[in-house]
Amino acid sequence: MIKTHEIDIFNALLLIAFALVFARFFGYIFYRFKQPAVLGEIIAGIILGGIGLFLINGQKLLIFDITLPNFDFQSVYFVFVAEIGILFLLFISGLEISVSKLKKMGKTSSIVAVGGVVVPFILGVLCCLLLDSFTSFNFTFEESIVVGLILTATSVGVTVRVLMDIDALDSDVGATILGSAVVDDVLAILLLAFVMSVGSIFDTLWLGVKIAIFFLIFLYLGLKVIDKILDLGEKINLPKAFLSIALAILLIYAFFADRAGISGIIGAFVAGILIGQNVRSFKIEKDVKAIAYGFFIPLFFVWVGSSIWNDVDNLSSSLVSIIVLAVIISIIAIIGKILGCGMGAKIAGMSNRESLQVGVGMIPRMELALIIVTTAFSKKIIEGFIANQILIATVLLIIITTLVTPILIKATFKND
Repeated sequence: MIKTHEIDIFNALLLIAFALVFARFFGYIFYRFKQPAVLGEIIAGIILGGIGLFLINGQKLLIFDITLPNFDFQSVYFVFVAEIGILFLLFISGLEISVSKLKKMGKTSSIVAVGGVVVPFILGVLCCLLLDSFTSFNFTFEESIVVGLILTATSVGVTVRVLMDIDALDSDVGATILGSAVVDDVLAILLLAFVMSVGSIFDTLWLGVKIAIFFLIFLYLGLKVIDKILDLGEKINLPKAFLSIALAILLIYAFFADRAGISGIIGAFVAGILIGQNVRSFKIEKDVKAIAYGFFIPLFFVWVGSSIWNDVDNLSSSLVSIIVLAVIISIIAIIGKILGCGMGAKIAGMSNRESLQVGVGMIPRMELALIIVTTAFSKKIIEGFIANQILIATVLLIIITTLVTPILIKATFKND
């Protein structure tokens, strides 16, 4: 006799199969239109979540006399796989960071990155607090902090593609944008670690101590021990042994970071940085990306898209207010990056035109913004319908900044 949980597992497997097919299909469509595939994967989740909610759940295929599985993207099985996708995203981000290059980024990139984090963060928090005071939007201080944090992240994939099209990627502005984006992400991830324990001053200080202890112990152990552990992968005469050990380190770091109260994704990021410094890390990077982007990461974005249906009863009645919120946040996001990064570039000695170009190039938001909002949701920093509002607004923010950035870049680089 098949046990109930075994039936649920096979239902989840069928759901994952549907999610992968839809994610790849819509990702390809967006890619063909020169848009990030991730947008298509999010749209796939929105469509699948709606299909499951309104058409499929509980229905029967009469020909085969079987009941179709519930399209439950919030089931423990699907969420588990999606959250592994988050870990892989941060692990890959860490792998691609060169500590030596980070040290050599120079004054300009560092100042630009700090401005591009601090200004959008402050504007985002103030915007939400003002909306709470003068409109019908109800934001707590913690929720305002999360929105501010969402606005700090930068994703320059769109920017890089446009700069390549206009032969400006190798310019001083292009190099500054690329360098600043790396520092920007590191700062945003560190801020995320603190936001995981928004509360009293004591809680914040204690979290700071835990983060310091975690980084000291695990960075020290990593620098001293990980190279020796990874060497085992070279000595073990088994296929992909080096990859297996690297993935084990990822999971171990994620576990201890979570137990330390600073979120597993921080551990995944640290593991990626440490392994990325190993001279043999290039041997696993391709395999890691194949596993991550071929399976786990698309499922994460499908899960994000499907999550907008979490509170469908309130969704339809509040759709206009959600769109208004998304537009307001997007305007703040664009202004925040132009002002913050632009001022940083100006302070570092760049011209007014170059400062504007740098600010515009730092506008796009993508993966890290979604990681921040979903992590805040899973940690119950944001809950209920307001969490759904923020999630939908973040998805719309990503779409808006992705579409606006190429237009602004071409306008600011005109006649260069």
